[in-house]
Amino acid sequence: MLRRTALLAALLVVTVPAVADAGTYPPRGKDLYAGVSDGGSKQDYFDFAGAVGQHVPVMQAFETWNAWNQEAIKRWKRTETRGMLSISTTGCYECEGVISPRAIRRGEGDRYLLTVNRRLAQWGRPTYIRLLPEMNGHWNPYSAFDADGSRRGRSHKTAQFRKAWKRAVIVIRGGPRREINHKLKSNRMPPLTTGRNSAHPPKHIPEPKVAFLWVPQTSGSPDRRGNGPRAYWPGARYVDWVGADIYGKFPNFGGLNRFYKDYKRLPFVLGEWGPWDVDRPAFTRHLFRWIRSHGRARMAIYYQGFGPGNPFELGHYPRSRKALRKELKGKRWVKRAPDSRRPGGGGHSRGGPDGIPPPAEVRRLLR
Repeated sequence: MLRRTALLAALLVVTVPAVADAGTYPPRGKDLYAGVSDGGSKQDYFDFAGAVGQHVPVMQAFETWNAWNQEAIKRWKRTETRGMLSISTTGCYECEGVISPRAIRRGEGDRYLLTVNRRLAQWGRPTYIRLLPEMNGHWNPYSAFDADGSRRGRSHKTAQFRKAWKRAVIVIRGGPRREINHKLKSNRMPPLTTGRNSAHPPKHIPEPKVAFLWVPQTSGSPDRRGNGPRAYWPGARYVDWVGADIYGKFPNFGGLNRFYKDYKRLPFVLGEWGPWDVDRPAFTRHLFRWIRSHGRARMAIYYQGFGPGNPFELGHYPRSRKALRKELKGKRWVKRAPDSRRPGGGGHSRGGPDGIPPPAEVRRLLR
């Protein structure tokens, strides 16, 4: 009996990490994922990949609440990347949101959440969701505070945000409707009462392969009591990755270190990084040393902005580009997306999605 119990305990110890990884979709072993933001066309991706000299495994697309379209998935297909969605309630900087945290908590955004759920289930591949990022930054309409430090009212309280986050995660993860409603009730939220195209939700909601990334600022903006990251923390049950953003213009490594230590056990992502107005290759080198020396840091997404001439475009920073190109040649940085059809990936036939051969840019980068 003791021997059997010991064997069972040993098996549990071995299998727990594998189960944990199943919901986070990290790179294998000590490998690392590099990524880049979606500039709105696949050519933006190819230009960036060409500049750094290799295929970049992850592409982060920016999505506005209630404005789902298939373009992001199409670009993930054509670039053979693993997808990441950054979901906001607005499509521009410091603009009003289309829905408040309280309205999300009440279920007024369920139709959109079910659309995301269904589309990603149809996509069928692991997708990262950077949900309502930089939530403690006043430029985002789901933040609890304005730039002057004043509160935005009851509909935007941090408690509303935490409930809104939980509801989004519960619905998008899917499962039997009864279980979803039980989880919502346990969190004192109304049940799922609407379907995507009807007044009645189905008995079973699809279960897509998703991992949720919680990415605040390391300190609040405004930096006042009640606007730190902790005020927006929904609980580890509803978060798969934690992370932060950092730029050469504001190289706050002290804040990054403190934040990293505050949130343990979950994999860590740099949701956005880049030079931003300063071409200092030392920043890039230091950041990549930081990633290599912090074991939970597994993914870093370069933010390249939108449109030609924007201040985040890598082409403005030739010395930083050279440093980045050299860093990504390191052995730990994955050279192919895990869903790629090419050698080293685990994807589909060489014919490409729907039988369409991959474009020349992809073939060149994946040789």
